[in-house]
Amino acid sequence: MADFYREGTHRTPFINGDKSIGLVQIKGISLPEDAREFYFPFRDWLFELYKSDIPEISFLIELEYFNTGTSKIIIDILLSLEKIKTEKVVSVIWSYEEDDIEMEQTGKDFIELLGNMVVLKPKPFESN
Repeated sequence: MADFYREGTHRTPFINGDKSIGLVQIKGISLPEDAREFYFPFRDWLFELYKSDIPEISFLIELEYFNTGTSKIIIDILLSLEKIKTEKVVSVIWSYEEDDIEMEQTGKDFIELLGNMVVLKPKPFESN
């Protein structure tokens, strides 16, 4: 099983999956025309990671904005993590700019759905 890597664009996020340490990162903006088509190769890779003998999986999700299609995929991914947490140590860090109330609330919604598997991590606002 190879690592997963996809460079971010102005409409799609950077995605990196390192199978050797069980670290998965999703960062940026997620507005793909077809979220299923964009995310399904990554989702398939994740399912292979879940089946592997890696004992721990850590997710870092740091999205600035995402569309409804992406939301459905993220929920699907997080629910699949919920199912394997009896077999592996699973953690999700939901990182957002500290003044982004919508992304903070989304993280809180995920905590409500998945419990303490999700940790909110506000980061200072970075001006350009």
